[in-house]
Amino acid sequence: MADRAFDTRNSLRPHRLRAMMTQEELALKSGVGTRTIRDIESGKVRPQPKTLRLLARALGLEADDRARLAGASDLIAVVPRELPMALAAFTGREGQLDALFAAVDDGAAVITVHGMAGVGKTSLAVRVAHALAPRYPDGQLFVDLHGFTHSTGPRPSIESVLTRVLRSLGLSDRPLPADIDELTARYRSAIADRRILLVLDNAASAEQVDALLPGTPGSLILATSRRDLSSLTGAYSVPLEPPPVREAAAMLSAAVAGRVTEAEAVAVAERCGRLPLALGLAAARLRSRPLWRVEDLLKRLVDEGRLFEEFDLGHRGVAGALHASYLELDTDHRRMLRRLGLVPGDDLDVHAAAALCEVSEERAAPMLESLVDVHLAETRSPGRYRLHDLVRLFAAKVAAVEETESDLDDAVLRLNRVYLHFAYRAAARATPNVPRFIAGETAYDSGLPGFADRDSALSWFRTERGNLESAVAAAERTGRLELAWHLATAFSGFFMYDLDLGAQATVNEIALTSARRLGDAWKEAYALGDAGRQLGLEGRHRDGIRYLEQAVALKRDLGETGDAALTFANIGVLHRRSGRFAEALTVYETALTLVEETAAAPAVSAIVSINMVAPLVRLGRLDDAELRLAEAEALLRPDDDHDRTRIEVFRGVLLRERGDLAGAESMHTTCLAACLRESVPAGITATLCELGEDLLRLDRRAEAVERFGQAVGWAEERADRSLERAARNGLGRALTASGRPEEAIGHLEQAAALAESHEDTYELARAHHGLADAHRLRGDTDAERRYLRRAARGYAACDVPEAAAVTERLDRF
Repeated sequence: MADRAFDTRNSLRPHRLRAMMTQEELALKSGVGTRTIRDIESGKVRPQPKTLRLLARALGLEADDRARLAGASDLIAVVPRELPMALAAFTGREGQLDALFAAVDDGAAVITVHGMAGVGKTSLAVRVAHALAPRYPDGQLFVDLHGFTHSTGPRPSIESVLTRVLRSLGLSDRPLPADIDELTARYRSAIADRRILLVLDNAASAEQVDALLPGTPGSLILATSRRDLSSLTGAYSVPLEPPPVREAAAMLSAAVAGRVTEAEAVAVAERCGRLPLALGLAAARLRSRPLWRVEDLLKRLVDEGRLFEEFDLGHRGVAGALHASYLELDTDHRRMLRRLGLVPGDDLDVHAAAALCEVSEERAAPMLESLVDVHLAETRSPGRYRLHDLVRLFAAKVAAVEETESDLDDAVLRLNRVYLHFAYRAAARATPNVPRFIAGETAYDSGLPGFADRDSALSWFRTERGNLESAVAAAERTGRLELAWHLATAFSGFFMYDLDLGAQATVNEIALTSARRLGDAWKEAYALGDAGRQLGLEGRHRDGIRYLEQAVALKRDLGETGDAALTFANIGVLHRRSGRFAEALTVYETALTLVEETAAAPAVSAIVSINMVAPLVRLGRLDDAELRLAEAEALLRPDDDHDRTRIEVFRGVLLRERGDLAGAESMHTTCLAACLRESVPAGITATLCELGEDLLRLDRRAEAVERFGQAVGWAEERADRSLERAARNGLGRALTASGRPEEAIGHLEQAAALAESHEDTYELARAHHGLADAHRLRGDTDAERRYLRRAARGYAACDVPEAAAVTERLDRF
């Protein structure tokens, strides 16, 4: 630059002044810095009046030329600084910030940030722009394209935006062209040699931004939108979602420093749906009301009916922001969004969406994707769609205003028929040959697909279980009792596969309440059976038996004798889990008699016969157990892999009891693999216990500890206390055999506590037996004797062979 001249001819044009000198010479003569002169000449800065006087004096200009030079300074390009103030309390978003800065470092010229209304796109963009401003010394511009803010006036045209940018750059010295092509050319020429950062906020579409892209590199476009703008050529796209709850809580804490605890901040963040706009409005509420406590705000946020009132600042509030997005949709998409607000669960698939809107699935699928594109819906896995909590609430409110109650009721009923269509078909595959599921398949056939096998049926249930559970509760809450019962009874078909037993209990209770309010004895009988089975698993054996006995009485009165036999079998299970093995066998015999009287399906006889094996083994009647297994196997359907595996597990037990330990271990290993394929938690847990017992008797102690430990984990996950106490007893014995009595005692005491609270005499005796062995290893003879006496009494009450062995051991003291 040393040899470049500062030429006043460039500024004064047809002027008679012809002074020429280098920048260094002019700097020396005027006393103005060389860099300042260079910046004035390049257009980066406008000279101050004092600087103009010094330059005019150094150039030897006359009065009229000095005036012209002062006027010429108005033609020097201005440097706009239009960025809004960055949020002082901006926190979080570190990952997105790092990604954006890295993209700029890598040469990105166009960056887009897209997300739902209120998610913080503008705040993030402004934060980034302020940080990057020094890299773009020729100016930073901020243009609101009003893509989704109808209430602030009409959306600006491309011509008006280009004109606005050119004026901001100081290029209004001559008339701007009206033709859009000429105006675009003028814009691109104006920024071609400059480094400018242009923030285009709230863009309506990629096309709107595309028209404002520079023709040359050097500048940066940072655009935000509720639509995905990644289709822009060369764009680096950043999707923005609500932050994690801890980060959202930190945003609130920073905005109201000292007013909120961490727990309170988390609670407010969750009620705000983690949406930064809502969080900011909640913080504003607290700041404007210094006497409020956070719990005062939380009480107001709990009421969904008033939630948007707390977040209302007109078009700047949450409802206003969502309404602007809503108005961008056409009629069909608006209806789709409203109807999605009716979904009782968290998400839905295209079948459900199509039913809600009475459109084909081929039409529903692209409509859902369109809502995702504008961030009014979310998709977290292929084919599944959901609404953000505040969007869901908004959609439901709009639906209540814009649709009739009759239309909404019809939509909900269509949705529930879809759930019932799939639920009954899935239950019939998961639990074959159950008459009520087969009947449900016929009654609720919507012409939709079914399931080819058990695995696909279980996959559907695991995906939809939350929706199904919510649908049951919603149906009862709105008085649709018939619907509630059918949804609940289909849900109960997955009892043996479901780890969430609390949900099963809740749904069972709704089924029973609905049946009784309907005055339907048939429905009540089946609800009682499901509830009794559930109570038994909770360890409430007496209550469970009482419910099951009521179910048996109703079913026999109704002529449902075959199902009454199955319910008798469940009563036998609860007697067995209580250590009443003889009583269990008596009940099972009654069940078989009912089956024979009614010529019920052979599968019922097979199930009852299999259930008889466990008490027969406990009582030492191995030959009888072998006979029952043979009878059951002869009655099994060819495709009943589940019950065939149960038979093989018992055959392994018989091998072990007859001394073939290696054969038992091999068979149980094979059975475990089959149970894992079936994904039946109870089957997996029980087989792990049997495998642990095999390994313990084989003196493979470490492996036994591992298998029993796995069994405890499975039982805890399913909250199956019956299997948990059996698994802990096995683990305690394996730990004792491994020389770890202190650890053993801990598990055995837990097993004893569970057995005592659940009135399981046999497992309580086993726990006492194990504690006696552990204390013997510790050298505590008194404790050994004390626990042996308790074990002897328990075994004797159960009339099992262990009673004689323990009594003999006591006699040796």
